[in-house]
Amino acid sequence: MKSVLFLCTGNWYRSRLSEILFNYYAMMAKLEWRAQSRGLTETSIKGISPDASAFLEKKGLHALMDEPRNPEAVKVSDLEKADLIIVLCRHEHEGMMRERFGQIPKILETQGKLRFWNVFDVPAETSGGFKSFFAAKSSRPSQPASSSCEHADMAVKLLIHELGQVLLAATRDQDPAQAEGA
Repeated sequence: MKSVLFLCTGNWYRSRLSEILFNYYAMMAKLEWRAQSRGLTETSIKGISPDASAFLEKKGLHALMDEPRNPEAVKVSDLEKADLIIVLCRHEHEGMMRERFGQIPKILETQGKLRFWNVFDVPAETSGGFKSFFAAKSSRPSQPASSSCEHADMAVKLLIHELGQVLLAATRDQDPAQAEGA
């Protein structure tokens, strides 16, 4: 089983949503991948974002939320264990990654093990003060919650498709006859 690690600021909204969506879509596609998520900062916030929760409920996936799990901060061991690391917003998180892990992110990106997406956070004025909790500046790019959730969903679906294509190509290389029947 391979693993993908989704990272965002606090592991409360974007990375948690991406983790849940990825695990659902991977299961439906019968991919042997599993996702986890972490945050780049320590937080005392509990649960999952109401925006993420509402999006999952709208999609009929609210039963997949792991309610007891609270946000967790990333450790070097999490980076080492993951086969692929997706950082949700280059603009917001690249500096945080460098500050926290030095040259490790650059090395992982060069190896193709780390990717940056651009799924932006919700605007400060609609996020219930969450951004101010992390001393975030309102000048950062943001997008409405519905757009951010849809953006994360689309990016996760594209990743699932890509991983499925890689699996299909590997199957063809190993046994061309078996791949034709797939």
